[in-house]
Amino acid sequence: MISQVEQTIYRLNNLDKTQQKLNYQLSTKQQLENGSDDSVLFGRITSAQDKVRTFEGIKTIVERTKVQNDMSDSSLKEAKNLLTFIKSELMKANTDTTSDDGLKSIAVVLAGTRENLLTLANTQVEGEYLFSGSDSSKKPFVEVNGKISYVGDNKLRRVAVEEGSYRDRGVNGFDAMMYSSSVAYKGNDLTFTETDRILDQNGNEWKLDMNSATPPSPALPLTLRKYDLDGNSTINTITPVTFDGTTNTYTITTPSDVGTKFEAKTSIFDLMNSVINTLNMVDEVGNPISRDIVRDNLAKQIDAIDQSFDDMNITHADLGAKNKVFETALESIDSKLVQYKKLEEALSSADLTEVAIQIKALELTYTAMYSTVARTNELSLVNFMK
Repeated sequence: MISQVEQTIYRLNNLDKTQQKLNYQLSTKQQLENGSDDSVLFGRITSAQDKVRTFEGIKTIVERTKVQNDMSDSSLKEAKNLLTFIKSELMKANTDTTSDDGLKSIAVVLAGTRENLLTLANTQVEGEYLFSGSDSSKKPFVEVNGKISYVGDNKLRRVAVEEGSYRDRGVNGFDAMMYSSSVAYKGNDLTFTETDRILDQNGNEWKLDMNSATPPSPALPLTLRKYDLDGNSTINTITPVTFDGTTNTYTITTPSDVGTKFEAKTSIFDLMNSVINTLNMVDEVGNPISRDIVRDNLAKQIDAIDQSFDDMNITHADLGAKNKVFETALESIDSKLVQYKKLEEALSSADLTEVAIQIKALELTYTAMYSTVARTNELSLVNFMK
C-alpha cells in the first residue's frame, strides 16, 4: 500500500513537470525553457542565433559602407564637374581678348573653386573621412601656408562582406585628388618635381632623401628611398637622381631590380596653385611673367586638367565597381539573414497544436490519476480482505 502511494506521488510530480513545460511553451511559444531539456536541439538553436547575430553585424557594416561609398561617388562626380568648369575658365583665359585684369578675375574665381575641391577632398560621413586611406579618422588634406598636402596613406580600409571575407572600401587621396603626370617602366626615365609623389607598381612610395640643398652637390647626389605601405623606410634606394635647374625637375632611370613601373603623382591642388599664379601673371616665387609665358603655361595647364579629369574618371569607374560589390553583398546578406531567422524560428518555436493536444491528454491523465487515488482512499481493511 505504501509503495503504491509513493508511485502515485512520483507520477503526479512527473505530470506537474510536464504541465509546467507545456504551460511555458503555450505562454512563450518557445520550445525549450532550459538548454538541458534537449541539449542537441539547444545547440542547433544557439548556432542559428549566432549566425543571425553575425550577419546582422555584417549587414550594419555593409549598409554603413554603402552610404560612405555613395557619398564618395557623389563627391567625385562633383569634383569632375569642377574640373570641367576649371578647363572652361582656362580656355577663356587663354585668348587674346582676355585682358590682364580679366586673367586676375578668373584667378579669384578659381581660387574659390580650389577651396571647393578641398572641401570635397575632405568629405566625411559619420565622423569618417572618405579619402584618407586606411585611417579614416585622419583628415586627408591639410593646408599649411597656402600649400595643400595629402597626409593619408596609399591603402584602403577592408570591410567584411561575409564571414572571413573582406573587400576594399572606396578610394584614397592618391586616386581621388592626384593624377599621373609621368609614367616610366623599368629601364626608362621618370621625370618629376619636388612636390610630386612617386609610387611603384605595388603602391609603395619613393621619397627624395635630401642629402644636400637643391640643386644637389655633385659630391652628394640625391637618392630616392622606398617606403612601404605602412610608411616605414626600407633598404631599397635608387641613385642617382639628377636635377635640372632650368625646369626644376628631377629624373631617375628606373632599375629593373626594384620595380617594373613608376609613376609621378601630381596633386590637383599643386596644379591649381600653378594655375592661379599663372593667371595672376607671376611665377611660383612671385616674380612677374610675360603674357607669352602666361599663354604657354595655360596651354600646359589645360592639358594637365585634361589628364587629371581622365584619371579621376578612371578612379570614379573603379569606385563604381567597388560599390557594386557591396550592393551585391548586401543582397546576399539579406537573403542569408532571412534564412537563418527562419531556421532559428523553426527550431525554437513550439508547435502550439501539438502543445494543445498534449495539454488535453495531460488533463485526461490527471483525471484518471485522481480517480485512482480517490478509489484507493475508499479502501478499508475489511474491503481489502474481501
